Amino acid sequence: MNDEILNTKEVAKLLKADIRTIQRRAEAGEYPKGVCGRHGRYWLFNKTKLMEYIFNYECV
Repeated sequence: MNDEILNTKEVAKLLKADIRTIQRRAEAGEYPKGVCGRHGRYWLFNKTKLMEYIFNYECV
């Protein structure tokens, strides 16, 4: 499997969101398992799983 890994800055640009918002959501555990993980002091995101999460998210 060839999944692209994105850092917080790349995710913020992709989602047109503030970097700190992305970081806060990751720290709070708001993303499902497999979407993001911490490597040292950096959050890294699996682009495929992030896109699946975003496009399958149901608004309440």
